[in-house]
Amino acid sequence: MNLKSQLIFRIFLLGLVSACVSACQGANFSSSLESAIAPASPSPSESISEKSDKPIPTATTTESTSVKPTETPITSNSSTSNLDKDRSNIASDRQNSQGDRLSNHLIEIALQALPKSQPAEKTSLKAQLFINFANPKPQSGEFSDLETAPASLRPWIKDLNQLGTITPKTGQLFQPNTLVSRREYARWLLQTNNRLYKNQPSRQVRLAQPNDIASFPDIPNNHSDFTIIQGLANAGLIGGTGDPFRPNDPLLREELVLWKIPLDLRQPLPNATLETVSQAWGFKDSDRISENALSAIFADSQLRDISNIRRSFGFTTLLQPQKPVTRAEAAASLWYFGTATDGISAGKSLELER
Repeated sequence: MNLKSQLIFRIFLLGLVSACVSACQGANFSSSLESAIAPASPSPSESISEKSDKPIPTATTTESTSVKPTETPITSNSSTSNLDKDRSNIASDRQNSQGDRLSNHLIEIALQALPKSQPAEKTSLKAQLFINFANPKPQSGEFSDLETAPASLRPWIKDLNQLGTITPKTGQLFQPNTLVSRREYARWLLQTNNRLYKNQPSRQVRLAQPNDIASFPDIPNNHSDFTIIQGLANAGLIGGTGDPFRPNDPLLREELVLWKIPLDLRQPLPNATLETVSQAWGFKDSDRISENALSAIFADSQLRDISNIRRSFGFTTLLQPQKPVTRAEAAASLWYFGTATDGISAGKSLELER
């Protein structure tokens, strides 16, 4: 009895369930129930539309192109993983695109900050290769008109200029062919002697003191060259007999030898007559030499090729003792001090100082 009742109850329940299922089919309840039970995942069409609506920008192109993915059947499990990958790729591409745009912007700013190059001036090939050998520019401190001096005297003038014992006439112009004044030569004579013998005080000419008694009426104690001219007078190198010195008068040839030769020999001058001078030099105008200059001119002949007359005036049979001296000739006489066995030149002094 019990078995029959249980069987009847089961048949009743089965019929009831079948009736319920049949009733739900008309209202699509089963599909709704399946959709509710299935895991939440976007459809393939939604995934595709999301990707196509958001194009991937690139750093190298200005126009973005939409990517059209191929439609493939996607299962519910793979759609989720693909969507995650797409989202991560889009985020990565956005970061790269932003980094590229920032890098390009910084490059543009750097390029704008660079100075703009000026257009180079067009110069001809001839102008670029031209070298002026005829008249080169003098170096700083050199005389700019040295080429106007006699060629044989230029090296000596240049050496004395480097020593700093001779001065230009104006600016950088030495004016070698103009006449030298007595005061100029007196200054050059003392300064060059003391410069060449700077390490031998016994051979230097001392400057006069401001309170020394003036030997020349036209060179008082307040004269700008008093210490030099009076210093030479105190050393007995130039006469001071009460006659005026005439500082601005041109220096004469016989005066040049008379002032310079005592600093070469550094001993008393030999006695000389007109005949001895004529025999020593052979000058045709020896009779025109002043008496007080005979001993100096005769002593200068003992120096032979390094004599002041030969160095300043070259070989000559006419001394022309009262002829004014040029600045170049005066400088030539000062290039060497001493005898053939005991002397020093401006060139040698410069070599020793290098």
